[in-house]
Amino acid sequence: MTQSNTVLIVDDEENLADLFGIWLQEHFEVHVAYSGEDALQLFAEEPIDIVVLDRRMPGLSGTEVLHSIRKTGRAQQVIMVTAVRPTEELAAIDVDDYLFKPIDRSQLLRTVEAAELVLTYDESLTELFSLINRKATLEAYIDRAELQKDDRYSDLCRRIQELEEQADTTLRRLEAEYQIDMLVRDRRLGSHPVEQS
Repeated sequence: MTQSNTVLIVDDEENLADLFGIWLQEHFEVHVAYSGEDALQLFAEEPIDIVVLDRRMPGLSGTEVLHSIRKTGRAQQVIMVTAVRPTEELAAIDVDDYLFKPIDRSQLLRTVEAAELVLTYDESLTELFSLINRKATLEAYIDRAELQKDDRYSDLCRRIQELEEQADTTLRRLEAEYQIDMLVRDRRLGSHPVEQS
C-alpha cells in the first residue's frame, strides 16, 4: 500500500500502550491514548483506521469507547485487548478481533495486518459495487454495441474485472494467512462478528 493505515492504541497501562506503539510504528502511523476519554478526543481529531482497544480501563471502559466509535458510522477495524477470557457477552459486542494479554510483538503485528487487509477489501468492495451499478445503468439505457465503441465503457469494465480479481486474491490471503472467514467478518454482508475458536 502506498500509504500506511493509522492505528490508535488505547490502554491505561502506559508502558504497555507505548510498547505496542513501538512494535507497530515501523509499519503504521501510530497514535497512543492512555484513557477512553483521550482516545475519543484523538478519534475526533485524526483519521483512524484501526483501533487496538483495552477492554477494562478506569473512566470510560473499552466497551463504552467501542460504542462511541461505532456510532460515528466510520468503518474502522477494532481489536479489543483484555486479560479476561470472554464470556457469551462477546456475541453482542461489535468488535472485529479479540486478543488476550500477554501479547507478543508478532501476534499483535499479525492481527493488525489482518485488520488492514480487511479494510482494503472493504474499500475495494465499495468501489466495485459502485462501478457495477454504473455499468448496469448504462447497459439498461444504451445499446451494448454502442457502449463497446466507447473507451470509457471499456475502462469501466476493465476496472470491474481488476477489482473482482483483487477481492478474490484478498479473500484467499485472509483465509490462508490469517484464518479469517470473510463471511463472518465482513460487515457489508450483514454478519456479526463471532468468537474464533
